[in-house]
Amino acid sequence: MDNEKINKIDCHNLLLDAWEEKFPTEKFHFNRDGIISAEHWDKSDVKVLFILKETNKAKQNVVDAISRALVTKSSGWWRGKVLRRVGRWAYGLTNYSGEIPSFKDAKSHGKSSTWNIAYINMRKTAGGRRTNKKTFSAHVKEYAPYIKRQVELINPDIVVLGGTFKPVKEHVFPELKHICKRIHKHNDIVFINAFHPAAITKSSGLYHQVMDNYHNYKKQHSA
Repeated sequence: MDNEKINKIDCHNLLLDAWEEKFPTEKFHFNRDGIISAEHWDKSDVKVLFILKETNKAKQNVVDAISRALVTKSSGWWRGKVLRRVGRWAYGLTNYSGEIPSFKDAKSHGKSSTWNIAYINMRKTAGGRRTNKKTFSAHVKEYAPYIKRQVELINPDIVVLGGTFKPVKEHVFPELKHICKRIHKHNDIVFINAFHPAAITKSSGLYHQVMDNYHNYKKQHSA
């Protein structure tokens, strides 16, 4: 499907259908993803999309997996670092009001805040513990029109790039404009260049990397 046809798709599910048709599903499982809860998303004053690389071995609908994780104590998705940290960042960004919400509050409310987010992987299939940079970059380049259209259809206010800034800038949104430290914009969407949420560093440090840079941007560019 050429770029013009992809750009004319105006429904998220139809885009994923078209993407899956192009995908080599005889070799790889296609992991659908997107808005976790349409009800919560529509009610959220600040809509935050997280863009990550790929799932680690998981072959499933990511939205369903995250939704189960939020109501099931035994879920491996919530026991891992990634989703818990994403939830904390989501709490901070959606509750920012000129002051950065405390990390303690973010830890307490991260799970409930995860209902409000959208969450996508650039590669819609499972990888391993470490992403092969060369094959991943080639994949993103091939499917860049689909990734870009998915972001446009989700239509967030903020995009958190969890270790994905370089491929997004190179292949998906080369028009990103640098605003200040770790902050870029395209149209009215704010893109935050963050470490991957599974990075081997303190959770509080990752939280403040996201929130401090967003806070500095808001202070410098408030109307």
